[in-house]
Amino acid sequence: MSRSLVLFGVSNMLGEFLDCAALLGFQARLVVTNVEEDTRPRTKSLAQRLQELKNPPSVVPLSAFQPAVNDHFFLGTTSPARQRLVDEVVRQFGLTFAALVHPGANVSSTACVGEGSFVGAGSVVGSATKIGRFCVVNRGVTLGHDCVIEDYSRFMPGCNIGGHVRIGTACTVGMGANVLPELEVGSRAFVAVGSAVTRDVPPDHFAGGSPARM
Repeated sequence: MSRSLVLFGVSNMLGEFLDCAALLGFQARLVVTNVEEDTRPRTKSLAQRLQELKNPPSVVPLSAFQPAVNDHFFLGTTSPARQRLVDEVVRQFGLTFAALVHPGANVSSTACVGEGSFVGAGSVVGSATKIGRFCVVNRGVTLGHDCVIEDYSRFMPGCNIGGHVRIGTACTVGMGANVLPELEVGSRAFVAVGSAVTRDVPPDHFAGGSPARM
């Protein structure tokens, strides 16, 4: 029997998640929506994305969702507010979430990938690095050895994190940004695209530039 996948929430990474899931042997069964769709001018709507698939999943609101035998579950949104969706799903249904690691990623045998997290194609996760729950590691990201990545943090394509770095809860590291070894990025901090972080970033701060300023 094939493994079915249910995605909660939608983001512009839907195609990446579905592609990874298919390569891992999942058949997408449902996309469960919890908020009204907010389509940006240069992105595709959910309906347009699904029309491009050979076997598209059905779409249901959270209020109509019922789990089925053999379902596996994944968080399909990268929104900073996604923790509320996880909390609601767990409260209503008591579900646990799968982690999706693309076969084209290089993840050390001593690394750990937490519940509900995603590691995209071409990414490298170094030895003894611990990725928390519901993190998003996009394509072509390097996470060095002995890093600690706390829950709900996001890494955009092409960013590089040095060894022994600690990334707090719900951080965002932008495309092509670099964080030097042995630094700490505090919870809910935002590292801008292309920045070079050369010193600790306090919680709730924006860091941008090369070297990054706060």
